Formats: sequence, structure tokens, C-alpha cells
Amino acid sequence: MAALALGDASARVICIGLLRQKPDTIRGLDKRLQRQFASANFTRGSASKSIPRLAGRGFVELVERGDNPTLDRYRTTPAGEEHFVDWLRKTELPPVVRDVMQCKLEFLEFEELADAIEGIEEQAIAYGAAADIAHETLQARQRLRRERERRGQPPDWRQALSIAKTKDAANLGNAMRDRLNAVVEELKEIQETFSFQRGDG
Repeated sequence: MAALALGDASARVICIGLLRQKPDTIRGLDKRLQRQFASANFTRGSASKSIPRLAGRGFVELVERGDNPTLDRYRTTPAGEEHFVDWLRKTELPPVVRDVMQCKLEFLEFEELADAIEGIEEQAIAYGAAADIAHETLQARQRLRRERERRGQPPDWRQALSIAKTKDAANLGNAMRDRLNAVVEELKEIQETFSFQRGDG
């Protein structure tokens, strides 16, 4: 997967944010991670691994014991609140970029170009599809906002924020698709140019 990220968005910090919205069990957090951050591709059990570490650092605390550890209910602590707000406000300068595509390009051998091109083309298609889905979701949420306005209801800032988030997801998908297509064109040109020099053409 080619990743494009600004700052740290680990499962641990996301779990603090989810608990900041409302206390929850570990099982509930895992479900919310999958539902609210599906494109982040967090592995199943991410909350189970994150919560004990966060509790050990004093960022979350147990409020109710469940029948098993995944049903234990947690909430953020004042220290967790402070840590999360710092994360929300933090700007990475210079930005930290740990991009899979950049790493792969560093290690490619000429003989691996054809497979790399095929894989990147598939990723570009997947990002384009994700952008299309986000755009459909955006249109649906914008329709709901218009209906709210027609009924004379006051604006909902959460709804507006959800629209902004969905619009950003669509823009990101399109940007990644275009970026990967550009990389493919560069690699194809390299392949064509240097195949003759290497006697492969």
C-alpha cells in the first residue's frame, strides 16, 4: 500500500481520540477503528494491543470490569486528554514522510520494473475507486445538509465537519491515483529507454 500521511496516526493515538468522544470497551474500540477509519487498515485487535500500553502510561483508565478483558470499559484521563490535544495541534516541521512508494523505488532492480509497474497500476485503480466511493458519500451527505436547510433546521457543525472530512478523502484518493499514474509513466519510460542499452529490446 502506498501511504501518504501527515504526522503520526497510530492506533494508540486514535484510540485516545475515540475514548475522548465516549468511554468504550476494547471490543467496541476495535469495531469503531474498523468502521470510522476503514481506509487506515488497522489490524483486528489493534485496540487490544494499544489500551494496555496507554493505561500503563496513564493516558486511559479502567472504569468498569467486563466478563473478559475485551469487555473492560475505559475512558481518557486528564493526561490522555492533554496528550491528545497536543497531537491535534502539533505540526510536523519538517514533515515526516515514511512513504512505502519512496522506499520501494529506492530498492528496485531493473528486472523488477515490469512487476512494479503492474502493481502500481493496480494501486492507482484502487485509489481511484476509493475516491469515487468517497465522492458518492460526499454527495449523499451534502443532500442531507440541503434537506436540513429546507426544513429550516439550524446548521450542524458536526455534519459540516463530516462533509469536509469526506471531501478530503475524495481529494486524497484522486491525488494518490494521479501520483501513482505519473510514477508508472516514469517507470515505463525508464524501461523503454534502458531495455535497448541492456540488450533486452
